[in-house]
Amino acid sequence: MAVVNKILLEIRAGAGGEEASIFAGDLARMYERYAQRRGWKFSVIDFNRSDLGGYKTFIARAQGENVYNDLRNEAGVHRV
Repeated sequence: MAVVNKILLEIRAGAGGEEASIFAGDLARMYERYAQRRGWKFSVIDFNRSDLGGYKTFIARAQGENVYNDLRNEAGVHRV
């Protein structure tokens, strides 16, 4: 049974300075493309760019079929 739901996606660059913000930017773009491929509505709520083009903070909303089920295990700290 397909369930249409929505989630908030929050990405924050941690310790590591510019490298961490570049990684956060890569993650944000990855999740946005994934949402587009799945046919989900993806909208950026807030962001704070770093000097080299990454994100210090990035908050977005994804809405669509089985969003929560597909992304529920993505929580936690990711290290480079």
